[in-house]
Amino acid sequence: MNCDLQSKFNELYQAKPKFLAYSPGRVDLMGSHTDYNHGYVVTMPINLEIECAFTPNDTGVVDLYSCDFNTTIKIDTKTGEMIEGDDWGKYVSAVAKVLIDEGHKLKSFTGAFCSTIPVGSGLSSSAALEATMMAILAQVSGFELDKKTMALLSQRAENVYVGVNCGILDQYSVIFGERHKAIKLDCRELSHIQVAWPKDLMVAICNTNKPRTLHGSEYDDRRAQCEEAVCEFAKIDSKITHLRDVSIEFFHEHKDKLSEGAAKRAQFIIEENNRTHELEEALTNADYPLLKDVFNRSFEGARDLFEIANDAMEQMYKAMSTAPGVVASRQAGAGFGGCMVSLIYKDKLEEFKKGVSDTYKELTGIECEIYGVKTAKGTHIESAE
Repeated sequence: MNCDLQSKFNELYQAKPKFLAYSPGRVDLMGSHTDYNHGYVVTMPINLEIECAFTPNDTGVVDLYSCDFNTTIKIDTKTGEMIEGDDWGKYVSAVAKVLIDEGHKLKSFTGAFCSTIPVGSGLSSSAALEATMMAILAQVSGFELDKKTMALLSQRAENVYVGVNCGILDQYSVIFGERHKAIKLDCRELSHIQVAWPKDLMVAICNTNKPRTLHGSEYDDRRAQCEEAVCEFAKIDSKITHLRDVSIEFFHEHKDKLSEGAAKRAQFIIEENNRTHELEEALTNADYPLLKDVFNRSFEGARDLFEIANDAMEQMYKAMSTAPGVVASRQAGAGFGGCMVSLIYKDKLEEFKKGVSDTYKELTGIECEIYGVKTAKGTHIESAE
């Protein structure tokens, strides 16, 4: 257990915690915005994580402290409403409300958590918090949830009560994570396969230190344009319900039916979905030229077709792509800032970090953060005793 977290719990509550809950962050290796289009995503749960120390209580009020924000929230377990607290508490409240909607009678707990997942970085800090709270509330309240139900309810919490119309990717990834494995997620079937990982490669996550937010109109606009494209294509072929159903040949034959914006968004999603299959092949066969090519095409599409890149991402892409030890580089998460991802040779991490840091600082004047990460186990609870 993190000694600082244990000390903080003891300081706050004059007791030792009974349990520890963990949820990892995640980085998508291919499949930006394909999740809500019912496509595929290659994703990797990572060892940047949320750790929460907790003990059940009988007050009917969740009392939860964040070491990172140095604030406490209180949630009424009968209503799920936040009695007092900070902005991050809306995610805890949302999870409680969804469980209440499902008919569960919630019991309360006292807890403290810390996180190594940078907030606003595109590494799923909100999904990790939702999954952690879902697991804790189920345990202290005495009911069980299977992993798929946890993912779906966590997604619903964010959609309905936080107001972010996200797909299933983040929640599924942090809950189903396994060590030493990447995941190729089928967002329609809600199933996944394990993807082989080349032994000499690792993932480096490069934080632009330009936080992103999905509360603005950009995310919703792009989702609406994808839906606009589906609506038009469905008039031609009624079997089409999502962009996953559209081949690139069909797209080029009928793209004149779409507005310019919808056509650009649809082309990116269709091509990006195809790239997830290419990435699986490249990783399985350790085909490094293909890895570089498919990552490059993904970033170019994100920049030119889906238009989710900004200047900080452009400069980071240049810095990553020219650093020592790099194999392939692209965006991570939903875009609009946050983190980016590179596949690099394991023995070149320090040289890569220095190269990226120096170049990015020269280009932008901004200090960046770079994390060499490993795969991680999904949401789980352990005894602290």
